[in-house]
Amino acid sequence: MQPLVHLALVVVQLLFASLAIAGRFVLPHFPAGALVTVRVLGATVVLLALNTIIGGRWVRDGRDLLRLATLGMLGIAANQTLFLYGLRHTTAINATILVTTVPVFTVLGSVLIGREPPSLLKFAGIALAGLGAIYLIGPDRISLAPDVALGNALIVLGMICYATYFLYSKSVLRRYGSITVSFYVMFFASFGVLPFGLVEVQQMALSQISGAVWLWVAYIVVFPTILTYLLNLWALKRVSSNLVAVYIYLQPVFAAAVAPLVLEGEQLTARAAVAGLAIFTGLALVIVAELRQHREIPVEAVGE
Repeated sequence: MQPLVHLALVVVQLLFASLAIAGRFVLPHFPAGALVTVRVLGATVVLLALNTIIGGRWVRDGRDLLRLATLGMLGIAANQTLFLYGLRHTTAINATILVTTVPVFTVLGSVLIGREPPSLLKFAGIALAGLGAIYLIGPDRISLAPDVALGNALIVLGMICYATYFLYSKSVLRRYGSITVSFYVMFFASFGVLPFGLVEVQQMALSQISGAVWLWVAYIVVFPTILTYLLNLWALKRVSSNLVAVYIYLQPVFAAAVAPLVLEGEQLTARAAVAGLAIFTGLALVIVAELRQHREIPVEAVGE
């Protein structure tokens, strides 16, 4: 597998981790639903311009349009909306831990639909990385109160949507470029987030938002949104959805490493170091398993 693919996936998780930090500056002034809407609409406009400039293909096949609409609704609209509404009914710790179920659902899904054969080494790597992520976040702080059950269920459902997005992106990526697919995915997702975001935008005093906050919003649109989805889709064309998904475990490690540099009161702990070692070891096991499987079963032979 190309080193550039792994570098791209590392950059994706670093940028996603930076979203948690940027959000600390933006969310006090920007409701979450409004921020999601601005992210998706802003990304749609920029990706439309990029696709036009590079002469990207326009999708005219009805079945491909339906697939792209489904991907947009699942991977962005449903995933982000379910996460936000779930967060209202559960704790931030629960939500952060439940996000780590994406690689599990992705691997199980790929095995169940016959996309890839099962691998004990891959399962072991995902389990080790998952345990490292849970340890980093703090399993002792998980809330099992009955009133958070609805929030937990909504977030898990959102993660299933995201895993499904990973699984079913590859076939359409074979026919269209990453920028083209990213534009259509964002375009269709905008129909899902717009009804929720418009209500919150109308309640905002936009004239009172400072220029610094708008710069952070622009950063969120360009880097943890446009660039991350482009790089993820570019990587999905070249490696399995399982490998792309398992890199999600790097997010809490990067967040723990970067936060002390830019946020007061944050510090790097021994727990973060131990958890990081477990996550990187688990990720290495998954990469080794991928290399073994692709030597035995070429990626082109794996059915979609």
